[in-house]
Amino acid sequence: MSGIRLGGIDDIRSINELGYELLEQSVSAGIPLDDKKFRMLVASLIAIKLGNVWVVVDDDDKPQGFLLGLVEDLFYSRQRYATDLAVYVRDGYRHLAPRLFREFIKWAKSKPRVVQITLGLASGIGDPDRVGRMYEKLGLFRVGGIYSVRV
Repeated sequence: MSGIRLGGIDDIRSINELGYELLEQSVSAGIPLDDKKFRMLVASLIAIKLGNVWVVVDDDDKPQGFLLGLVEDLFYSRQRYATDLAVYVRDGYRHLAPRLFREFIKWAKSKPRVVQITLGLASGIGDPDRVGRMYEKLGLFRVGGIYSVRV
């Protein structure tokens, strides 16, 4: 049955493939993905206690999406915040995105000194208003916006 689970080392190849799909559809299209760097990032998030990788899986337990998240110190405090580095879910599995974020939020709240969860939509994929409504249903509120330019 399709669902959400923690990602593991065996999922890195699939997550890497999904990373290419993310880049092709995002504002970062055309910027080459460094396989080694991306795989090392995913592996390190799986291995450390302040990082996490959640995957959306199909009926055969093959990843069809991912959320790379981590906990960092606030630059002005000893308190921490949790954030997403990258999120991508294939068509046909996007209905599982709210569950994916709920699992991340639950994990983030369990971490010591986490006082804030910050999620964004920086990829340019999807309808930002629809994603914003999902975030609000999950208990977040809008703060500012993201602006980008290619150089």
